[in-house]
Amino acid sequence: MSELGAISSYALAVQNMQMSLIKTQIDIQQQSVEILLDSSKSVPSSNYLGQNIDISI
Repeated sequence: MSELGAISSYALAVQNMQMSLIKTQIDIQQQSVEILLDSSKSVPSSNYLGQNIDISI
């Protein structure tokens, strides 16, 4: 019976780790979107060069 408790604890730990990874991925994606949508982070366009975005992580 203790094996069932150990397996349940392990499964819960794995699930918590997966949820943490998902939350981290969502946070990174949200930061990326905010950076891309923030117009103050972009460099004014030039006739000779493309548009640049300054990103620091």
